[in-house]
Amino acid sequence: MRNKEIDEAMKPYIEKEKKESRAEARGEELEEEKPLEGEGDGLVEIDGVRKFRLGEYIFDSFHEYRDGMEDLEKIRIIEKKIDMSDPKLVLRLYNTIRDGEIVFKTKIGEDFFSHLGDKVADKSVGLLKDKEVVDTAEGQVKYQRFLGMAVITIAAVLFAYFGFRQLDDYLNTRRIREAQKQTQQDAKENSSSAGRASADKAADLKGKDPFRHTETVKEKDLKVLKDYKALKKQHPELVGWLKIDGTDVNYPVMQRSKDNSYYLSHAFDGTNSNQGALFMDYRSDYVNPTTNTIIYGHNMKNGSMFGGLKKYLNEDYFNKHRTIKFDTVYEHREYEVVAVCLAKVQSSSDDSFRYYNFIQADNENEWDAFVESVGGMVVNGGMDVKAGDELLTLSTCNNYVEDGRLFLVAKRLDQ
Repeated sequence: MRNKEIDEAMKPYIEKEKKESRAEARGEELEEEKPLEGEGDGLVEIDGVRKFRLGEYIFDSFHEYRDGMEDLEKIRIIEKKIDMSDPKLVLRLYNTIRDGEIVFKTKIGEDFFSHLGDKVADKSVGLLKDKEVVDTAEGQVKYQRFLGMAVITIAAVLFAYFGFRQLDDYLNTRRIREAQKQTQQDAKENSSSAGRASADKAADLKGKDPFRHTETVKEKDLKVLKDYKALKKQHPELVGWLKIDGTDVNYPVMQRSKDNSYYLSHAFDGTNSNQGALFMDYRSDYVNPTTNTIIYGHNMKNGSMFGGLKKYLNEDYFNKHRTIKFDTVYEHREYEVVAVCLAKVQSSSDDSFRYYNFIQADNENEWDAFVESVGGMVVNGGMDVKAGDELLTLSTCNNYVEDGRLFLVAKRLDQ
């Protein structure tokens, strides 16, 4: 089915949405259309309360029930007239719904859009077969049913647990804000301290051979930037600060020697925290930068840590937030996001490329393998990089598949 047939199939609904929007702007009310009920659907009584059932979905009012019927009818038309096995058509449909040309009003539509997102991610990186996507979707449905039953029996426990997590989130957020204020104040008082303390030695790193550094900088010869001097003294494992203007990303970055797990469950000050902290892969070197510096963070539902990185899946958002400021405690650095990617953590028996193991390219073959492999995982942007670029990778979880990962690749601008 061609792209224009998507527009043709959904044209009545697109026109209806536009008509309703115009009527709403004029303050007019449209006449309600009563939807047709399916077998087993309609008015039901649950715990003495009148509800409206539509398959497995329950609605509190007839208005919501009617919206659900409309969403369901749209989905039926889509699945009947559009080849859902064609990745190009699925992507086109996904973008049409995302851009608001087709509007869903209930959880039925939200679940369908979420399923489309899974299919788009799947086809974008080529990690799963169609059957595996279906199996995953079915597994999610079964899990949701089980979860719904479990919530009824353990509601009190969950309430207490989430109350504790909210308190933990609040305290951790307050500590981070205090650290932000401290670094901002220090930066204002010491605005002339920008750059590496040993600029000459930094320049020595830029040889003609992009895969060979003949000289390195010794950390003992460097001075901590005054912006971070107080914070570094309080928290010796602090290696820098990550900030993306226009987003909520504005956090200290930690690194623990030989350990990539500690800051998954500890805040930057060492206290236990479900949010954890942003931390640099212990294999990356912030003094003499490796080819790729990797920073990890949790994908928090409240948007904290790296919870907002999923917004980069939207092309407009990606284009508007491409500058990353990552200061080490010794120098100010600036990067440009070149690619937004989706991947999956591979099993130990799988010999496919693992982006999270790419730290240093010692030759052209290793560099080319990285560019080619990650290029197949790109959702937005492209691998506009060249040998010799210093890269920064921000990595977090993403649930488009089990053990899914979302990561941004950026290149340094001020090398």
